[in-house]
Amino acid sequence: MIRRPDWEQRLADYLASVADVPHAYGRHDCALHGANAVLALTGEDAATRFRGRYQTEIGAARALRRFGAGSVEATFDATFPAIPPALARRGDLVMADGAIGVCVGGEAVFAGETGQVRWPRADWTRAWRVGA
Repeated sequence: MIRRPDWEQRLADYLASVADVPHAYGRHDCALHGANAVLALTGEDAATRFRGRYQTEIGAARALRRFGAGSVEATFDATFPAIPPALARRGDLVMADGAIGVCVGGEAVFAGETGQVRWPRADWTRAWRVGA
């Protein structure tokens, strides 16, 4: 995957478009939030095999077992190169408390119950590089 030349503006536009969108399985959950950010950055859809296949937490778990690597973490490990969280840069994907977010600097943006939430780098347990 290669980042588009205008990836920074595309990322900002994507994050602004979902700022007030609440978490919803199959529409705007943590995995799709991360995949949608990747789509904005690179034009490649890392969630093609998952889209439209679940609408609930149980359905998401089933989809991860059937179409992914069994868990969110393992699926992202199989899709993107893992990096130490300290090396994550803007646009990379990160994990905190089992959820996937998008690095925007010293914080990451996650899909929260009532819209975006931000968690500091100190809370991240995993990170993945998105594009070159």
